Amino acid sequence: MSLMKEQEEEEQRKCKTQAHLYTIIKVAREEDLVDKIGKDIYFDLVDHDKVRSFRIQKQTPFTLFKEEVAREFGVPLQCQRFWLWAKRENHTYRPNRPLTPQEEAQPVGQVREMRNKAYYKGQLKLFLEVVLGLDLVPVSPPEKTDEDILLFFKLYNPEKGELRYVGRLFAKIYHRPIEILPRLKEMAGFNQDEEIELFEEIKFEPSVMCEHLDKETSFRMSQIGDGDIICFQKADNEDGFRYPDVPSFLEYVHNRQHAMEEQSFTLWKYTWKITNFSSLTQRKYYSEVFTLSNHAWRILIFPKGNNTEHLSIYLEVADSERLPSGWSRNARFKLTLIDQNNYGNSRIRETEHNFTGRESLWGFTSFILLSEVRDGRNGYLVNNTLMVVAELLAPQLPAESTWLAEPSANIPQATKTDAFNTYFSNLEELINVAESSSARGGSNASNQKGALSTSEAPTLEEVQKARLSLKECLSDLFKLNIKDRLAEAVSTLSMAKRGLSRDRQKSVKAFWANFDEFTSDFLTFERDNVEFELQKLMKDQMFVTMKKNHETHVLYKQLLGDLTEKEEELNEKLEEVKSKRRELISSWETLMVESEEAKSGYEDQEKKVEEAEEKKRIAEERMSRSRTAWSNLKLLFG
Repeated sequence: MSLMKEQEEEEQRKCKTQAHLYTIIKVAREEDLVDKIGKDIYFDLVDHDKVRSFRIQKQTPFTLFKEEVAREFGVPLQCQRFWLWAKRENHTYRPNRPLTPQEEAQPVGQVREMRNKAYYKGQLKLFLEVVLGLDLVPVSPPEKTDEDILLFFKLYNPEKGELRYVGRLFAKIYHRPIEILPRLKEMAGFNQDEEIELFEEIKFEPSVMCEHLDKETSFRMSQIGDGDIICFQKADNEDGFRYPDVPSFLEYVHNRQHAMEEQSFTLWKYTWKITNFSSLTQRKYYSEVFTLSNHAWRILIFPKGNNTEHLSIYLEVADSERLPSGWSRNARFKLTLIDQNNYGNSRIRETEHNFTGRESLWGFTSFILLSEVRDGRNGYLVNNTLMVVAELLAPQLPAESTWLAEPSANIPQATKTDAFNTYFSNLEELINVAESSSARGGSNASNQKGALSTSEAPTLEEVQKARLSLKECLSDLFKLNIKDRLAEAVSTLSMAKRGLSRDRQKSVKAFWANFDEFTSDFLTFERDNVEFELQKLMKDQMFVTMKKNHETHVLYKQLLGDLTEKEEELNEKLEEVKSKRRELISSWETLMVESEEAKSGYEDQEKKVEEAEEKKRIAEERMSRSRTAWSNLKLLFG
């Protein structure tokens, strides 16, 4: 193993063991709002899983963290103002207040401790407010007073059914919305004589609440404060729009999202470990073909970026040239770059796409900066190995619209949970088909020729009796001893000279001529019918067992989900306890060192006291002798 590789692995191990010494800071910017609102999200302001993360030592002064932000985003220190996010009672996340100078003077770890861990799972989430001057260069943000409130604005276009983020601004809390209308029209590119309507976006769960905002009532009276979202649109909309205003559009989006969630969705997962990542030389690489949700897929990665300084990752339908004409598949999927030291810092990107033969590839060109991937303080590249996970969230399709591409010889194995879901999803489809199919039967029986014969023509009475017997036999071929009765009736009628029309006589004679063949067919049918009934009985018994097993599977799956959720909660608490334990042990070790130093100092000082005491005793003896000599001399001359 080369010295460089050993050093790299040692650095990775060090990062992993010291994970408790770091905190994750998620920094949301206005660029994130512009990029996501109306595309990936419609409610609230940002998805914190999709913003830039920083891994910072807890003892690092917040001012040094701001220097790293300046290097990353190109925003000078004096132009940065950070806001803390807060979770409201209506379950929305909004910027609550800016950090104070006193808070920014503290270490990063202390700033993080101010946040509620139940909401943020140990991470510090911030909004970076940047003010641009006339030349679009960052300038120092103006001072915020208690009268100033920071508002965010979204513009709705009913003609396109489009909602997008257009900006933010400060307003005086005692002012009225009508006083900021000129600035809103400027944001939207409207003429100043255009009439607009305002709506406050309040919440979206369990139901949407988006209320009309009175332009003549002050923000204070309307209970508008820091972090609130105001949506606006033109007031003179033409009739005929499907969703004419913001509330109706948000209601539609909310219902659509819930409808998709309520479908029979299945989560499929595939993990791709890319070894020797830094040694990859080709422009792009494909994973092995894997089957998810009865379809063949593969991951495409550009290790040096697809004409960008970012890592580029995509999901692709494998063998797209072999797809049937007109094939399409709408799929929601997630691509995750795993932080192998701290999963909570993993980079996750989620999207939705209608895959077709022509558009079989979809994903993210700018997934994550390559500099972040290579940064040893992050856990994306451990032992020169990168881990990418593809998760597909898609509804089960009807049997007639599914297809299965020919997989490669070596298909990667899914997890046990994935295997369970795949098996029981197919089992559920089989049960549904079985329950909807009707019972089938058959009546291909023929008749057996009897050995009965007579040389005498039957009487009319016998012919009539034989006719009734034949009619009864033909109506039900499966009664007990029906074969003998049928043979007797046909034998009688075949010799009848009267009592039958010529057509009947011809039919009976034809039947009688082929009676042996009919009888053989009938016997075969009877035997096969018994076998059929036996197999059908066994099938029904197996179906009952299968259905019961599937119902048990649904219960197990629910229990597993509950246990997984509890496990995650316990793991979080365990990590918190472990962190406190490590801090306590570290403080304890420091205390032991200080105690050992104090003990050693005490022993040294004790020796010095004994030496000083001996010197003092000798001095006292000499002083006593000197006093005696002085007294004697004084007596002699006194």
